[in-house]
Amino acid sequence: MKSKQCVLFAAALMVTAVLTQPAFAQRFFGSRTNTLGDEYRTASQKVFTSLGIDYSAISDLPGLERAAEMRRASEKTAEVNRKLTADFAPKLAAVLSPAQFHRLKQIQLQTSGIDVWTEPEFAKDLELSDEQSSKLTELRNEYSRRQQLLDGDFQQRSARIRELNAERDNKGLDLLTAEQKTKLAELKGQSFDVSQLRRRGNN
Repeated sequence: MKSKQCVLFAAALMVTAVLTQPAFAQRFFGSRTNTLGDEYRTASQKVFTSLGIDYSAISDLPGLERAAEMRRASEKTAEVNRKLTADFAPKLAAVLSPAQFHRLKQIQLQTSGIDVWTEPEFAKDLELSDEQSSKLTELRNEYSRRQQLLDGDFQQRSARIRELNAERDNKGLDLLTAEQKTKLAELKGQSFDVSQLRRRGNN
């Protein structure tokens, strides 16, 4: 599974969080998402296979070489995410109620941190200045580079990535005004146990 080593697109994260996890989808949003989830998994598997990216081989490379290869792989997968998002986000919205889709956006904002704060929709809601957007982008890119240089096995890197993301988001909060922090909390809504998005099978 690809870690957050590049900018994740807001709608892509919403789609993948639900459609790739049937148990989560059925529990929170109903059984109608299961068929759409099967369709998404088939389409994404086909297109990602066609890219021919071997993440296992990349993970075995030395740090700097691995980081360079991950950047190239990220550029390829970003375009795939855009296409899948364009295809499936409207389909997902069609099978969810407005309240469910709103809750899904709240969960998405909680899981992704500053990866999506500068996306047009949220940047507008937060009323980010150009300077703030620029600094948040720089911060996001800095931590992305640090993640790409991590050593260790998959579990070790995943744990460290979560720590770095938390550190990054705390620094990102320091760039917001008090009013923007309050607005962000409102946009996130009720706290959600994001570890559920990492679980497989029935809860």
